[in-house]
Amino acid sequence: MGSVEKDISHDHIYLSNISVEKDCHQARNSSDTRRRVIRKKCDIQTEEDRQMYFRRRTLNNASCRISRIHRRTKLDLIHKKCAEYEDLNTKLIRQEGILFEVINQLKEHLRSLVSNDIPTNE
Repeated sequence: MGSVEKDISHDHIYLSNISVEKDCHQARNSSDTRRRVIRKKCDIQTEEDRQMYFRRRTLNNASCRISRIHRRTKLDLIHKKCAEYEDLNTKLIRQEGILFEVINQLKEHLRSLVSNDIPTNE
């Protein structure tokens, strides 16, 4: 196949895809299937629009309320764990201090035992 024939077949395929895309866009944007978007109170034009708007607002408010409750519960749990970890940290710091004291006392005791057992060569 020559380069001219490739270009022709490529253009033909491309044009057929464009026509399919146009058909899809026309079907998607047709007035029969298109729903009106009501995002703000000023977009309300009919009673049905008003009912849909307030239904969506009610659902959204309920969803936000549940989300806030979950977020507060999670935050309270995090605060409780933080307090527990702070208490545990202070306990561990105290235990570490006690263990260092015990280790130092044992070292001193060992040094005193070792220094007494070494005979002097004088």
